[in-house]
Amino acid sequence: MKRLILTTGMILPLLAPSIWAQGGGASIEEQLMQADRQFQTAALERGLDGWLEFMSDDVVRLPGMGEPGLQGKAAVRAVDASLFADPDRRLLWEPVAAGAFSDGRHGYTTGRYRVVAISEEGSEEVLGSGAYLTWWRLDDGGRWRVILDTGAPD
Repeated sequence: MKRLILTTGMILPLLAPSIWAQGGGASIEEQLMQADRQFQTAALERGLDGWLEFMSDDVVRLPGMGEPGLQGKAAVRAVDASLFADPDRRLLWEPVAAGAFSDGRHGYTTGRYRVVAISEEGSEEVLGSGAYLTWWRLDDGGRWRVILDTGAPD
């Protein structure tokens, strides 16, 4: 019996990565990357409403250098409405890295963003670009919500 327990104790750690890779569960970092991609899809499909859907009620948004921070969805809605007002302008981003805090309920994504104007022919003109950082919290319903969003232009 001791040999069985000892053998199982040595084999399970070796099998765990392959079980994980087969879809047995996604790491927190993978969950955050997916949440960030879904965040962008929602913003592209539903504009400001999709943007706000992923934010917690107590979200903090740091819009840019020298601009005051915003707290709460109402404040974010008021300031970011202009970003989504023009249907020919889009905010695009791609997460490149994610990290998780030890509590398992907080993490971050970081990546690159672009603000583009779409011409009638469908070509894109880059109006601005930079790097961003989004801090996430897992809510009681098991959904990742943005609690802090900020970026720095190039």
